[in-house]
Amino acid sequence: MARLWLIGHRPLWFDELFTLWASRLPLSHLFAVLANDSGPPLWYVLEKPFVLAGERLFSSDALARVLPFAATLSLFAGALTLPTRAAKLRYVLLTAVSPLILLYSAEARAYALLSVLCFALFLLAAEGKETPGRLAGIALVSAAALYTHYLALFAVGAVGVVAATEKRTRSALAVVAGALPFLLWTPVMAAQPRDAVAWMHEPAFELVTGILSSHGGAGDIPHPFGPPLPFVLVLIGTGLTLLLAAALARVWRDDPETRRASAFLVLFFGGVLVASLARPVAFAGRTEMAVLPVWLWTIARAGDRNRAIRAASLAVALASSLSTVLLLAAPRPPSVEARALEHLEDIARPGDVLFAGAHFYLPARLAVDRGRLAMTLHAFPLEQAAHPGWSVPTRAGAEDLAAVAGALDRAGPAGRVLFQVPPSYRAALRPVLAGRGVMRRLAESPQMLLAVWTPD
Repeated sequence: MARLWLIGHRPLWFDELFTLWASRLPLSHLFAVLANDSGPPLWYVLEKPFVLAGERLFSSDALARVLPFAATLSLFAGALTLPTRAAKLRYVLLTAVSPLILLYSAEARAYALLSVLCFALFLLAAEGKETPGRLAGIALVSAAALYTHYLALFAVGAVGVVAATEKRTRSALAVVAGALPFLLWTPVMAAQPRDAVAWMHEPAFELVTGILSSHGGAGDIPHPFGPPLPFVLVLIGTGLTLLLAAALARVWRDDPETRRASAFLVLFFGGVLVASLARPVAFAGRTEMAVLPVWLWTIARAGDRNRAIRAASLAVALASSLSTVLLLAAPRPPSVEARALEHLEDIARPGDVLFAGAHFYLPARLAVDRGRLAMTLHAFPLEQAAHPGWSVPTRAGAEDLAAVAGALDRAGPAGRVLFQVPPSYRAALRPVLAGRGVMRRLAESPQMLLAVWTPD
């Protein structure tokens, strides 16, 4: 019920909007758009039928969340791989109350599916006999994970290293075989712009405490899930994670399964941190989703062998429950930007022209494509139209100002040109608008200026 409540009662993420928009595109257009973005294509291809069905049948984006919700439900099947009833119950409890797993289950984003694929890959490669069916599964899941999200690069690599170290040679080779198809995408990945992930920079302290506390039941909760969790809860989550890590280090020599899982987690986060020195990769509240089910499975299983781990696991469940309650109770009013777009939809008239800049362009473009916003839309600067999925601060050039001037010239006596841009663009627009008509501000926030120009 909580997940259903979240589906209908919170603002859309920017990359959820990108999912809804990109999933509507023909495959050839989708690949062209992703060449100038920051991700692989499988997530959008899988979402396409859900997005199209939701919009055609219900005029809603709710069906776009069916896939992540189903993926989250499948995580509970991981309990079947645990040896005792107590371990199964611990895992189910920890998974059910985990705030990040709960929240991402209602998001039209790749993280829930990524967590399932990485968890399934770990279980296939680290557990059981290396039968032909299992090896085929390893190869298939490896390929699917890599084409779903780039964080899978570190998970697939960690699984392969652990399998090779544990003398599971055929499993390691199956991982390599599954990774080979991804070579076809690597030229696109290498050419994708660095600016597409420029937003991912965050202070080292927030990154470390955020990731650690997520494993302890709290976490650095990204906006717009709600306000940050109380700092004392983040500290408790961090402390519980460190306590569990120390306890796992004491038992892993005598427990091969715990050793494999611990090595996998260390290799994953080690690879992410090393890669982050060259390019933004780690981001608290997102990165850990790739392996969070493996962590919960590990401490649930190790609790059978260690009383301290059992007690700490219960504390994690309590911290997770409190975090989840706080997040569900937090208000999620629509943003100023979302209300501004609704206002534009209400006041739109034939012949209106809208210049939308930065992260305002994608919601406006999606609204135009859906027929909800009856305006001619231009990006400002024009370059923003080439990469709707991300934006960086940039100056308007002569071509951008010429596009605005042309729209003003074409406006008839009753014409209107509207602007939804960052306030910093006001200075660039002033010379074009000076002495021409009247510019009225409709709304403004620290992030957004909404204004309308009329000839008189």
